[in-house]
Amino acid sequence: MPLLFRYDPDRDLLIHIGHGLVSIEDIGAVRQARTRAGVPAAVYHTFNDMRDARFDFDMATLRAHESDVSTDDLAGYRQAELVTDPETTAMLMIWKKWVPEGVLVEIFSTPNAAYEWLGVEEREGDLDH
Repeated sequence: MPLLFRYDPDRDLLIHIGHGLVSIEDIGAVRQARTRAGVPAAVYHTFNDMRDARFDFDMATLRAHESDVSTDDLAGYRQAELVTDPETTAMLMIWKKWVPEGVLVEIFSTPNAAYEWLGVEEREGDLDH
C-alpha cells in the first residue's frame, strides 16, 4: 500500500507516510485500516510525510471523496504536511483552505519544522518506510 500509518498514543500522534502513486482508494483504505487497528477517529497531532508520494487524483475528486467524512474522522486537529514537490504543495495549499474550521493544516519542507509546529518530539523510526 502506498500509504502507511503509525499511531503513538503517548504523543497523541498519527503519522502517515506516502510513497509512490497514491490513489483516492488508498486514502479510503488507510482510513479503514486505522479503524480496524483501533486508532481513534480524533487524533490531536497528525504528521503526513508525503515527500515520496504523488497523488493520482485532483482536488475535486478528493473533496467529493471526503464530503461525507465528519470533522472527527479527519483524524487530527493539527496536521503537518511534509512535502517537497511543487504540485503536491499546491494541492495541499488548497486542501488547507478546505478543511473544516478547527482543523489546522500547515505545510513544511523539513521534518524538524513540522515536529516543532506540532509540538511533539521526534522519535527515531517515526518516518521510516
